[in-house]
Amino acid sequence: MPVTFKVADDMDADYMASIRPDLDRLANSDDDVVLDVADVTFIDSSGIGGMVFLYKRLATRGRKLRLDGLTGQPLQMLQYLRLTELLLASRNGEAA
Repeated sequence: MPVTFKVADDMDADYMASIRPDLDRLANSDDDVVLDVADVTFIDSSGIGGMVFLYKRLATRGRKLRLDGLTGQPLQMLQYLRLTELLLASRNGEAA
C-alpha cells in the first residue's frame, strides 16, 4: 500500500525547504509514494526539483511516485516539461 503525503501549500523554494526532511523520509520508504497535490496552485523550479529528486530516489529502490489531484498551473508546468508520464501523474484520480 502506498504512502500518501499531502502537499499543503504551493511548491516554491520556501515550502520545499520546509518539507525537505519529509521528502528524505519518503525517498527512503519501502513503499510507493503518492503526493496529494490537490491544494497546490503554483509550482516553480524548486518544486519540480523536489519531485524529480523524490522520483529518482524511489526509482533506485524499485518504487514509484504518483501525483494525485494535479490541476492548473502545476499540471501545465509538468506537461510543458514532459514530466507527467515520468512522474505517473494523475488528474482527478485518472492517469494523465
